[in-house]
Amino acid sequence: MKLAVNGRMDAEHLAFARQLGVTDVVNGVPDCDLSRGYYDFHDLSLQKARIEEAGLSWSVLEGVPPEWCDKIKLGLPGRDEQIDNWCRTLENMGAVGIPVLGYFFSLRNVGGNYGLRTSKSTPSRGGAVVTRFDYEQIRGARQDYWYPPVPRDMERSDEDMWSNVAYFLEAVIPAAEQAGVRMSLHPDDPPISPIAGIARVFRSHEALARLVDLVPSDCNGLGFCQGTISEMPGDVLEAIRYFGSRDKINYVHFRFVSGPVPAFSETFIDQGHVDPMASLLAYEEAGVDCPMIDDHVPRLATDPEGRHNTSRAYALGYMKALLDNVGRYREGVA
Repeated sequence: MKLAVNGRMDAEHLAFARQLGVTDVVNGVPDCDLSRGYYDFHDLSLQKARIEEAGLSWSVLEGVPPEWCDKIKLGLPGRDEQIDNWCRTLENMGAVGIPVLGYFFSLRNVGGNYGLRTSKSTPSRGGAVVTRFDYEQIRGARQDYWYPPVPRDMERSDEDMWSNVAYFLEAVIPAAEQAGVRMSLHPDDPPISPIAGIARVFRSHEALARLVDLVPSDCNGLGFCQGTISEMPGDVLEAIRYFGSRDKINYVHFRFVSGPVPAFSETFIDQGHVDPMASLLAYEEAGVDCPMIDDHVPRLATDPEGRHNTSRAYALGYMKALLDNVGRYREGVA
Protein backbone atom coordinates (compact mmCIF):
# COMPACT_ATOMS: atom_id res chain seq x y z
CA MET A 1 0.00 0.00 0.00
CA LYS A 2 1.10 3.57 -0.69
CA LEU A 3 0.74 6.38 1.84
CA ALA A 4 -1.28 9.17 0.23
CA VAL A 5 -2.83 12.52 1.09
CA ASN A 6 -5.83 14.52 -0.06
CA GLY A 7 -6.98 18.06 0.67
CA ARG A 8 -5.56 21.35 -0.55
CA MET A 9 -2.92 21.17 -3.25
CA ASP A 10 -1.04 24.36 -2.35
CA ALA A 11 2.73 24.32 -1.84
CA GLU A 12 2.48 24.25 1.95
CA HIS A 13 0.21 21.22 2.03
CA LEU A 14 2.23 19.31 -0.55
CA ALA A 15 5.44 20.00 1.42
CA PHE A 16 3.70 18.90 4.63
CA ALA A 17 2.73 15.62 2.98
CA ARG A 18 6.16 14.95 1.51
CA GLN A 19 7.87 15.65 4.83
CA LEU A 20 5.69 13.03 6.53
CA GLY A 21 6.72 10.34 4.05
CA VAL A 22 3.68 10.52 1.79
CA THR A 23 4.28 9.40 -1.80
CA ASP A 24 0.91 9.81 -3.54
CA VAL A 25 -1.96 12.25 -3.94
CA VAL A 26 -5.65 11.34 -3.95
CA ASN A 27 -8.13 14.06 -4.92
CA GLY A 28 -6.02 16.92 -6.28
CA VAL A 29 -9.04 18.52 -7.99
CA PRO A 30 -7.69 21.46 -10.01
CA ASP A 31 -9.08 24.97 -10.09
CA CYS A 32 -11.11 25.22 -13.26
CA ASP A 33 -13.97 26.91 -15.06
CA LEU A 34 -17.05 25.15 -13.69
CA SER A 35 -19.15 26.33 -16.61
CA ARG A 36 -17.12 24.07 -18.93
CA GLY A 37 -18.59 20.91 -17.45
CA TYR A 38 -15.42 18.78 -17.59
CA TYR A 39 -11.74 18.81 -16.61
CA ASP A 40 -9.66 19.94 -19.54
CA PHE A 41 -6.19 18.78 -20.52
CA HIS A 42 -4.52 22.08 -19.65
CA ASP A 43 -5.82 22.30 -16.05
CA LEU A 44 -5.02 18.65 -15.38
CA SER A 45 -1.51 19.01 -16.81
CA LEU A 46 -0.72 22.03 -14.66
CA GLN A 47 -1.98 20.32 -11.52
CA LYS A 48 -0.02 17.15 -12.27
CA ALA A 49 3.16 19.18 -12.77
CA ARG A 50 2.59 21.01 -9.44
CA ILE A 51 2.19 17.70 -7.61
CA GLU A 52 5.19 16.07 -9.26
CA GLU A 53 7.41 19.09 -8.62
CA ALA A 54 6.66 18.54 -4.92
CA GLY A 55 8.01 14.98 -5.23
CA LEU A 56 4.62 13.23 -5.22
CA SER A 57 2.61 11.14 -7.69
CA TRP A 58 -0.97 12.02 -8.66
CA SER A 59 -2.62 8.61 -8.43
CA VAL A 60 -6.32 9.45 -8.10
CA LEU A 61 -8.50 12.37 -9.15
CA GLU A 62 -11.40 12.12 -6.70
CA GLY A 63 -14.38 14.35 -7.13
CA VAL A 64 -16.52 15.61 -9.99
CA PRO A 65 -18.32 18.91 -9.23
CA PRO A 66 -21.95 18.19 -8.28
CA GLU A 67 -23.34 20.52 -10.94
CA TRP A 68 -21.57 18.39 -13.58
CA CYS A 69 -23.41 15.18 -12.67
CA ASP A 70 -26.67 15.93 -10.82
CA LYS A 71 -28.80 15.15 -13.87
CA ILE A 72 -26.95 11.85 -14.34
CA LYS A 73 -27.73 10.77 -10.79
CA LEU A 74 -31.38 11.77 -10.87
CA GLY A 75 -32.10 10.71 -14.47
CA LEU A 76 -33.09 14.23 -15.54
CA PRO A 77 -33.12 15.84 -18.99
CA GLY A 78 -29.59 16.96 -19.81
CA ARG A 79 -27.91 13.85 -18.46
CA ASP A 80 -26.61 12.85 -21.89
CA GLU A 81 -24.73 16.12 -22.16
CA GLN A 82 -23.27 15.56 -18.69
CA ILE A 83 -22.26 12.03 -19.70
CA ASP A 84 -20.55 13.36 -22.84
CA ASN A 85 -18.60 15.78 -20.66
CA TRP A 86 -17.73 12.99 -18.22
CA CYS A 87 -16.23 11.06 -21.13
CA ARG A 88 -14.20 14.14 -22.08
CA THR A 89 -12.81 14.23 -18.54
CA LEU A 90 -11.83 10.57 -18.86
CA GLU A 91 -10.15 11.20 -22.22
CA ASN A 92 -8.15 14.12 -20.80
CA MET A 93 -7.18 12.17 -17.69
CA GLY A 94 -5.86 9.36 -19.84
CA ALA A 95 -3.88 11.79 -21.97
CA VAL A 96 -2.32 13.42 -18.90
CA GLY A 97 -1.64 10.09 -17.19
CA ILE A 98 -3.98 10.07 -14.17
CA PRO A 99 -5.04 6.44 -13.76
CA VAL A 100 -8.05 6.57 -11.41
CA LEU A 101 -11.22 8.69 -11.22
CA GLY A 102 -13.09 8.56 -7.91
CA TYR A 103 -16.76 9.51 -7.95
CA PHE A 104 -19.96 9.50 -5.90
CA PHE A 105 -23.44 8.54 -7.06
CA SER A 106 -25.08 10.01 -3.98
CA LEU A 107 -26.16 13.64 -4.17
CA ARG A 108 -23.86 16.32 -2.80
CA ASN A 109 -24.86 17.45 0.68
CA VAL A 110 -25.12 21.22 1.18
CA GLY A 111 -22.74 20.85 4.13
CA GLY A 112 -19.84 19.91 1.88
CA ASN A 113 -17.21 17.33 2.79
CA TYR A 114 -17.42 14.67 5.51
CA GLY A 115 -20.69 13.36 4.13
CA LEU A 116 -24.12 14.11 5.48
CA ARG A 117 -23.90 14.47 9.26
CA THR A 118 -26.27 15.53 12.02
CA SER A 119 -23.43 16.98 14.12
CA LYS A 120 -20.03 18.41 13.31
CA SER A 121 -19.25 19.40 16.91
CA THR A 122 -19.38 16.13 18.87
CA PRO A 123 -16.74 15.93 21.64
CA SER A 124 -14.30 13.02 21.44
CA ARG A 125 -11.13 12.04 23.31
CA GLY A 126 -9.75 14.91 25.33
CA GLY A 127 -12.22 17.35 23.81
CA ALA A 128 -11.24 16.75 20.18
CA VAL A 129 -14.16 17.46 17.83
CA VAL A 130 -15.62 14.82 15.51
CA THR A 131 -18.68 14.45 13.33
CA ARG A 132 -21.69 12.28 14.11
CA PHE A 133 -24.73 10.91 12.29
CA ASP A 134 -28.04 9.81 13.81
CA TYR A 135 -30.72 8.79 11.32
CA GLU A 136 -33.52 9.32 13.82
CA GLN A 137 -32.83 13.06 13.75
CA ILE A 138 -33.63 13.31 10.02
CA ARG A 139 -35.86 10.32 9.30
CA GLY A 140 -38.69 11.49 7.06
CA ALA A 141 -37.40 15.06 6.77
CA ARG A 142 -37.87 16.83 3.44
CA GLN A 143 -35.62 19.83 3.79
CA ASP A 144 -32.99 21.51 1.62
CA TYR A 145 -30.31 18.83 1.81
CA TRP A 146 -28.82 18.86 -1.64
CA TYR A 147 -26.61 20.95 -3.91
CA PRO A 148 -27.56 21.59 -6.65
CA PRO A 149 -31.03 22.03 -5.12
CA VAL A 150 -33.64 19.30 -5.55
CA PRO A 151 -37.39 20.04 -5.36
CA ARG A 152 -38.80 19.00 -1.98
CA ASP A 153 -41.41 16.79 -3.61
CA MET A 154 -38.92 14.88 -5.78
CA GLU A 155 -38.53 11.20 -4.98
CA ARG A 156 -36.28 8.51 -6.36
CA SER A 157 -36.69 4.83 -5.49
CA ASP A 158 -34.03 2.13 -5.39
CA GLU A 159 -35.22 0.98 -8.81
CA ASP A 160 -34.91 4.52 -10.19
CA MET A 161 -31.37 4.91 -8.93
CA TRP A 162 -30.22 1.50 -10.16
CA SER A 163 -31.64 2.32 -13.59
CA ASN A 164 -29.72 5.62 -13.60
CA VAL A 165 -26.52 3.89 -12.50
CA ALA A 166 -26.80 1.29 -15.29
CA TYR A 167 -27.49 3.96 -17.92
CA PHE A 168 -24.45 5.92 -16.74
CA LEU A 169 -21.98 3.03 -16.52
CA GLU A 170 -22.99 1.55 -19.86
CA ALA A 171 -22.14 4.91 -21.42
CA VAL A 172 -18.92 5.81 -19.61
CA ILE A 173 -17.10 2.52 -18.96
CA PRO A 174 -16.19 2.08 -22.66
CA ALA A 175 -14.71 5.61 -22.60
CA ALA A 176 -12.82 4.76 -19.40
CA GLU A 177 -11.43 1.61 -21.01
CA GLN A 178 -10.27 3.55 -24.05
CA ALA A 179 -8.62 6.18 -21.83
CA GLY A 180 -7.07 3.64 -19.46
CA VAL A 181 -8.74 5.21 -16.43
CA ARG A 182 -10.28 3.12 -13.65
CA MET A 183 -13.67 4.42 -12.50
CA SER A 184 -13.99 4.06 -8.73
CA LEU A 185 -17.26 4.54 -6.86
CA HIS A 186 -17.28 5.90 -3.31
CA PRO A 187 -20.21 4.30 -1.43
CA ASP A 188 -23.04 6.40 0.01
CA ASP A 189 -22.05 8.05 3.28
CA PRO A 190 -24.03 7.57 5.46
CA PRO A 191 -25.14 4.20 4.04
CA ILE A 192 -28.82 4.46 4.91
CA SER A 193 -31.90 5.22 2.84
CA PRO A 194 -33.89 7.20 1.96
CA ILE A 195 -32.79 10.73 2.85
CA ALA A 196 -35.06 13.62 1.85
CA GLY A 197 -36.96 11.39 -0.57
CA ILE A 198 -33.90 10.18 -2.50
CA ALA A 199 -32.84 6.54 -2.29
CA ARG A 200 -29.20 5.79 -1.53
CA VAL A 201 -28.52 2.43 -3.10
CA PHE A 202 -24.83 2.02 -2.29
CA ARG A 203 -25.50 1.23 1.34
CA SER A 204 -24.44 -2.43 1.64
CA HIS A 205 -21.66 -4.80 0.67
CA GLU A 206 -24.14 -6.59 -1.60
CA ALA A 207 -24.93 -3.36 -3.46
CA LEU A 208 -21.22 -2.71 -4.10
CA ALA A 209 -20.86 -6.26 -5.46
CA ARG A 210 -23.84 -5.61 -7.74
CA LEU A 211 -22.21 -2.40 -8.98
CA VAL A 212 -18.94 -3.97 -10.06
CA ASP A 213 -20.82 -6.77 -11.82
CA LEU A 214 -23.29 -4.41 -13.52
CA VAL A 215 -20.85 -3.54 -16.32
CA PRO A 216 -17.99 -6.05 -16.04
CA SER A 217 -14.69 -4.28 -16.68
CA ASP A 218 -11.29 -3.69 -15.12
CA CYS A 219 -12.32 -0.01 -15.22
CA ASN A 220 -15.42 -0.51 -13.04
CA GLY A 221 -14.27 -0.60 -9.42
CA LEU A 222 -14.36 1.07 -6.03
CA GLY A 223 -12.88 3.87 -4.05
CA PHE A 224 -12.91 1.73 -0.92
CA CYS A 225 -13.93 4.11 1.86
CA GLN A 226 -13.30 1.83 4.80
CA GLY A 227 -15.10 4.28 7.08
CA THR A 228 -18.30 4.20 5.05
CA ILE A 229 -18.13 0.45 4.52
CA SER A 230 -17.67 -0.09 8.27
CA GLU A 231 -20.79 2.05 8.80
CA MET A 232 -22.67 -0.71 6.93
CA PRO A 233 -23.82 -3.97 8.51
CA GLY A 234 -21.43 -6.81 7.78
CA ASP A 235 -17.80 -7.85 8.21
CA VAL A 236 -15.47 -5.16 6.89
CA LEU A 237 -12.50 -7.51 6.69
CA GLU A 238 -14.49 -9.93 4.54
CA ALA A 239 -15.44 -7.03 2.25
CA ILE A 240 -11.76 -6.12 1.90
CA ARG A 241 -10.91 -9.70 0.97
CA TYR A 242 -13.85 -10.05 -1.43
CA PHE A 243 -13.31 -6.86 -3.43
CA GLY A 244 -9.53 -6.85 -3.07
CA SER A 245 -9.11 -10.37 -4.41
CA ARG A 246 -11.16 -9.32 -7.46
CA ASP A 247 -8.91 -6.29 -8.09
CA LYS A 248 -11.80 -3.87 -7.48
CA ILE A 249 -10.15 -1.68 -4.81
CA ASN A 250 -8.39 1.21 -6.54
CA TYR A 251 -7.70 3.38 -3.48
CA VAL A 252 -8.59 3.39 0.21
CA HIS A 253 -9.98 5.93 2.68
CA PHE A 254 -8.47 4.58 5.91
CA ARG A 255 -11.18 5.93 8.22
CA PHE A 256 -12.67 4.63 11.45
CA VAL A 257 -16.04 5.06 13.16
CA SER A 258 -17.75 3.92 16.35
CA GLY A 259 -20.06 1.41 14.66
CA PRO A 260 -22.68 0.87 11.94
CA VAL A 261 -25.79 2.87 11.10
CA PRO A 262 -28.31 4.06 12.17
CA ALA A 263 -26.00 6.11 14.45
CA PHE A 264 -22.23 6.51 14.60
CA SER A 265 -19.45 8.96 15.35
CA GLU A 266 -16.11 9.43 13.61
CA THR A 267 -13.14 8.34 15.74
CA PHE A 268 -9.39 8.58 15.96
CA ILE A 269 -7.67 5.88 13.95
CA ASP A 270 -7.03 3.88 17.14
CA GLN A 271 -10.59 4.07 18.53
CA GLY A 272 -12.89 2.61 15.87
CA HIS A 273 -14.74 -0.69 16.01
CA VAL A 274 -12.46 -2.17 13.29
CA ASP A 275 -8.84 -3.06 14.05
CA PRO A 276 -6.38 -1.05 11.87
CA MET A 277 -3.68 -3.71 11.67
CA ALA A 278 -6.20 -6.46 10.94
CA SER A 279 -7.45 -4.24 8.12
CA LEU A 280 -3.99 -3.88 6.58
CA LEU A 281 -3.39 -7.60 6.88
CA ALA A 282 -6.66 -8.21 5.00
CA TYR A 283 -5.60 -5.82 2.21
CA GLU A 284 -2.25 -7.60 1.94
CA GLU A 285 -3.91 -11.03 1.95
CA ALA A 286 -6.16 -9.90 -0.92
CA GLY A 287 -3.22 -8.56 -2.93
CA VAL A 288 -4.28 -4.90 -2.72
CA ASP A 289 -1.53 -2.38 -3.49
CA CYS A 290 -2.99 1.08 -3.91
CA PRO A 291 -2.92 4.57 -2.39
CA MET A 292 -4.34 4.93 1.10
CA ILE A 293 -5.30 8.25 2.69
CA ASP A 294 -6.24 9.40 6.16
CA ASP A 295 -9.85 10.59 6.18
CA HIS A 296 -12.26 12.61 8.34
CA VAL A 297 -9.72 13.09 11.11
CA PRO A 298 -10.85 14.75 14.36
CA ARG A 299 -10.16 18.45 14.87
CA LEU A 300 -7.68 18.98 17.70
CA ALA A 301 -7.33 21.97 20.00
CA THR A 302 -4.17 22.98 18.12
CA ASP A 303 -5.94 22.97 14.75
CA PRO A 304 -7.84 26.10 13.69
CA GLU A 305 -11.25 25.80 12.05
CA GLY A 306 -10.91 24.25 8.60
CA ARG A 307 -7.38 22.95 9.20
CA HIS A 308 -6.48 19.52 10.54
CA ASN A 309 -2.72 19.35 10.06
CA THR A 310 -1.85 18.20 13.59
CA SER A 311 -4.52 15.52 13.52
CA ARG A 312 -3.50 14.52 10.00
CA ALA A 313 0.13 14.19 11.08
CA TYR A 314 -1.01 11.86 13.87
CA ALA A 315 -3.09 9.74 11.48
CA LEU A 316 -0.46 9.60 8.74
CA GLY A 317 2.26 8.72 11.26
CA TYR A 318 0.07 5.95 12.65
CA MET A 319 -0.61 4.66 9.15
CA LYS A 320 3.08 4.75 8.22
CA ALA A 321 3.96 2.75 11.32
CA LEU A 322 1.29 0.19 10.45
CA LEU A 323 2.57 -0.09 6.88
CA ASP A 324 6.18 -0.42 8.07
CA ASN A 325 5.25 -3.26 10.42
CA VAL A 326 2.51 -5.18 8.62
CA GLY A 327 5.03 -7.77 7.42
CA ARG A 328 6.26 -8.40 10.98
CA TYR A 329 2.69 -8.88 12.18
CA ARG A 330 2.02 -11.31 9.34
CA GLU A 331 5.03 -13.37 10.39
CA GLY A 332 4.07 -13.16 14.05
CA VAL A 333 7.20 -11.22 15.01
CA ALA A 334 5.52 -8.10 16.45
